[in-house]
Amino acid sequence: GLRAVAWWDDDLVTNLPWAKSLAKSYKAIREEFTEVMSNPTKLASDGNNIWAGALTTDAESYGEGWKTLVLLNRGQWDETNAGLFPVTSKAIHKSGVPAAEAFFASMKPQSSIAPHSDFTNFVLTSHLPLVVPENGKNKCRLSVGDETREWLEGKVILFDTSIYHDAINDSEEMRYILMLRVWHPDLTEEERGALQLIYDILEIPELLDKDPKVADRAEDMAKKMREFPLKDGAIGGGFGGGAGGGKGKKGKGKNKKKGRK
Repeated sequence: GLRAVAWWDDDLVTNLPWAKSLAKSYKAIREEFTEVMSNPTKLASDGNNIWAGALTTDAESYGEGWKTLVLLNRGQWDETNAGLFPVTSKAIHKSGVPAAEAFFASMKPQSSIAPHSDFTNFVLTSHLPLVVPENGKNKCRLSVGDETREWLEGKVILFDTSIYHDAINDSEEMRYILMLRVWHPDLTEEERGALQLIYDILEIPELLDKDPKVADRAEDMAKKMREFPLKDGAIGGGFGGGAGGGKGKKGKGKNKKKGRK
């Protein structure tokens, strides 16, 4: 079976190659995030499903204070949002993190997320805290199982949200993180592939079509949707201009995500 560990050991996490890579990119990611967030009207106009809340009844425990901005969902990149955050998207891609999902998550001041389980143990959750009000003063906290920890800017953490967990922003300002849902390390490559196929079928039911030609076209479509949408040289873009990485086709990534912490 898959190991059930509430909090993965800090020493282990900091030595994971992808976690090291993301931690090194923290300043660049935060700088880009701050720049894009400085013009919320343009972000809302140009982006796709910007700061969406929990959309399903089983995610009600997140409350109204929890919002997300999706970059990667079910293994498929949102081309539009990736183009608005090219530095972040490239940092995620370059890190090699085995992510099924990647998104920014906000939490309003004086808000909390009620104890709950995500009922999904085949992925773990990782946070790269970007903006933590009163950083280091224990105002923004996350509890998993019996242990509570505070978010610290730039410190990558890894935990299991199939275990009961809750969170609180006890400050007077917004808290922002980059959140990733990563495949559990105990999964085999075959198991990951099977789970990804399920995700693909949910997006493209034609993968199960009895007509081989229809199924083949659907498979090609699924592969394209999983491809990283930014060119190797596309480090510009966002709201700051620069070469490449510009805005993708809005609506390609129809990320109807339920809120996750």
